Amino acid sequence: MPEKVPRAIKRVSKQDLVGLSTKGERLRLGRGREPGWLAQHLADDATGSLRAILLEHPPKVCYRSLVLIKRADGEVEHFLLDVLPEDFDRLEDIAGEALLTFTRWALMQIPLSPLPAE
Repeated sequence: MPEKVPRAIKRVSKQDLVGLSTKGERLRLGRGREPGWLAQHLADDATGSLRAILLEHPPKVCYRSLVLIKRADGEVEHFLLDVLPEDFDRLEDIAGEALLTFTRWALMQIPLSPLPAE
């Protein structure tokens, strides 16, 4: 049983998220988008990230994770998803140059509010 939250950032596709959401629903893990919503609203070629942020226990040990991925309408979606540790471990890490590229993309998604002149 995991004792702490892993620091890895994982790569996820639409298909990964639909599968993880379906399993989470079946196991009643708690947080997540419905598989049907994901299938309908996420871009088919979308690649996003999943990062564990909390270790949860009931009804099974799982990681409460934050997902960031592109929707079919071009907007960015972020939501919580509970994932079993073994499923989290199976996902591919985002590392090296890919992590830098992903970080730049993620930062570009944050709306900026102009600061008033000094």
